[in-house]
Amino acid sequence: MMSSALQGTIAQPLPKNLTAARGRKGATGENKCRWKGGCKENSEKEEIALFGGILIVVLIVILLLVYNCSDQFIAVRAKILSKSRKKAAKIAQESATARKRWKLAKELVLRHEMEMYESSDAPEELATSSDGILHADKGNGKRSKNRRKLNVRTERFRRAYSQIDKERALQLDKDKLTLAGIVSRAAENRPQRPMLEVAFKALTLSIGKKKLLQCVTGKLSPGRITAIMGPSGAGKTTFLNAVLGKTSGYKKDGLVLVNGKSGSMQSYKKIIGFVPQDDIVHGNLTVEENLWFSGRCRLSKSMSKADKVLILERVIGSLGLQEIRNSLVGTVEKRGISGGQRKRVNVGIEMVMEPSLLILDEPTTGLDSASSQQLLRALRHEASQGVNVCAVIHQPSYTLFSMFDDFVLLARGGLIAYHGPVSEVENYFSGLGIKVPDRENPPDYYIDILEGIAKTKMSGHATPKHLPLLWILHNGYDVPEDMRKDLEEINMMHELYTVGSITRELSSVEQTESKHSVHQNVSQRNDLLNRKTPGVLAQYRYYLGRVAKQRLREATQQAVDYLILCIAGICIGTITKVNDDTLGAASYGYTIIAVSLLCQLAALRSFSPERLQYWRERESGMSSVAYFLARDTIDHFNTVVKPIVFLSTFYFFNNPRSTLGDNYLVLLALVYCVTGIGYTLAIWFELGLAQLCSALLPVVLVLVGTDPKFPQFIKQFCYPKWTLEAFIIAGAKEYSGVWLITRCGALLKGGYNINYFAICIGIMMLNGVLFRFVALLSLLKLR
Repeated sequence: MMSSALQGTIAQPLPKNLTAARGRKGATGENKCRWKGGCKENSEKEEIALFGGILIVVLIVILLLVYNCSDQFIAVRAKILSKSRKKAAKIAQESATARKRWKLAKELVLRHEMEMYESSDAPEELATSSDGILHADKGNGKRSKNRRKLNVRTERFRRAYSQIDKERALQLDKDKLTLAGIVSRAAENRPQRPMLEVAFKALTLSIGKKKLLQCVTGKLSPGRITAIMGPSGAGKTTFLNAVLGKTSGYKKDGLVLVNGKSGSMQSYKKIIGFVPQDDIVHGNLTVEENLWFSGRCRLSKSMSKADKVLILERVIGSLGLQEIRNSLVGTVEKRGISGGQRKRVNVGIEMVMEPSLLILDEPTTGLDSASSQQLLRALRHEASQGVNVCAVIHQPSYTLFSMFDDFVLLARGGLIAYHGPVSEVENYFSGLGIKVPDRENPPDYYIDILEGIAKTKMSGHATPKHLPLLWILHNGYDVPEDMRKDLEEINMMHELYTVGSITRELSSVEQTESKHSVHQNVSQRNDLLNRKTPGVLAQYRYYLGRVAKQRLREATQQAVDYLILCIAGICIGTITKVNDDTLGAASYGYTIIAVSLLCQLAALRSFSPERLQYWRERESGMSSVAYFLARDTIDHFNTVVKPIVFLSTFYFFNNPRSTLGDNYLVLLALVYCVTGIGYTLAIWFELGLAQLCSALLPVVLVLVGTDPKFPQFIKQFCYPKWTLEAFIIAGAKEYSGVWLITRCGALLKGGYNINYFAICIGIMMLNGVLFRFVALLSLLKLR
């Protein structure tokens, strides 16, 4: 009777929802067809690949729109700035023309008044002229009212161009002034920048037993341009390092004085500009963006934006960069401006921060004669503002060489053969019997003498190798021990007196200038350290804007990353099958490897390509914390989007039991974790080695984290262990009813706890935070 009742029960038709559930062979509940039309009779999984295909098409359309619109967005913004700039330049030009006309009209009226002074109509003429002046004043008032209607950006440019036009007019007037007028004008327009004098006494730098600099004595004076020359291996770069205070790793003897006092040059790095030999600029930024960013971060935070715009426009004008200001500098993959223009941008990055000491390493290399002279004129303008300019140069033309104020000639071994005014160098060497032949460039000829290439007969028994010793003796410096033997070899008492008279005359002039300069500069020493640049938060905001522009211009690379993720999702989702006995562990293992590998390699691009640019900015005093946080913040976009891109193919082709939301949450934590690891590898290693580690690390950690033979305490430190556990738990939560036994067996076999899903996500996020902290510390400490 019971069997008949049971048979009747079985024979009864099933409810509609259970009938639908039977449509999927492996259904774990009554309503497992989550996607309408996704279930087919006796199929092991829902057929939802079509939904994935539609989503892929949508993503491709979005990526194409972003790719095409990113450049358009930047171009539109550049056009708006260019329009404001042109409008401001036109207004400034009109104002300058109006001022000239007003000045001319005023002179004509005064002249006319003088002519009509004795006539009877003089009062009427005076009234008429006064009415004209008042009318002109009313016209000026109308123009000022019209100016108020300008937007803020255009008004800043108008003020900048107006000031530049005034400065040009003053420069033209200065050329016509008498000596008394020049002295009066100089008193009215004293340099506003704090001046910095660097003096060195018996400075010697060595590594081990090798001496790179020996007994270097002299000074670099503010308001003057000093040329450093010498043969290869003479220690020119070492000399620059000594001037900049970068003497760590060297054995140092002697003194380096700043404004007559001993101190660390690093204390003044906010007012010291260094132009490296290589053109270290951002290729995916425009010329103006490179200069503007340097000025915003390194000028005083109390300076108004209008004044910063004025400084930017001055630098662009003095370096002749107006025509290319909106052009991308260019990279190896994408050509931009020429090499000479790139060199001028490299110099402008330092000029725009208004340094007190400007050091340049071969700034004229790669420039033609006209560009080199234009650059030297810009440097002379900087020197006129009280800037101490020092440059290493190679083979300058005579015209270019004569534009320098002082000349330092280094011989092999880091010894000085001459250090003094350019105007006196030929007189000095003539006193030693070295006369420059006709049509020979003096500095090149002196270097050839030092190298033994050019032959000449010197006074007495001296030879070219004795030139550093002669300079030491004539200035009364102590002779080093290793040069005593050379001193005994020559007998040149008469010649010493002759040349010594020239040198003593030069030294007396230099000492007089030094005393005046040091006295003036020491009184301003407190001002040197008072430049307060923008803080970390302000620089973070500036870095955000810069990195966002760079990412928009790298849309092609971003699109390739997303495309590869889509392909990886299709391959893994199609090849691997969902197995209820293992809860899909195999497919998730491949997912962890693929996503980790692709995201870590992409994260390397955040820091590896810009190592040189970062080091330059860090040495100039910019905030490393702001730099790191800004790049990490912009990369969060990829952290959020990349899981969506991968799941758009993987989820619909693999159709796991877990929900789309749980899968996204796990992948979000995974991408955040491996991105931090990528940062650390990019900072620790060069790009090639970092890429190799990024390729091997995910595979090794997945093998360690999933192999039951490895001890548990080792697995705890492997992020794939926690990622796989989170994936398994997300799928296990969807098993219920008769599938509880299968779920418990799979969880027990893997050693997983179904209540640890949040813990797994938290540990992965914590790993991401820790690796970012390690990366930041490495960025601050490693050199």
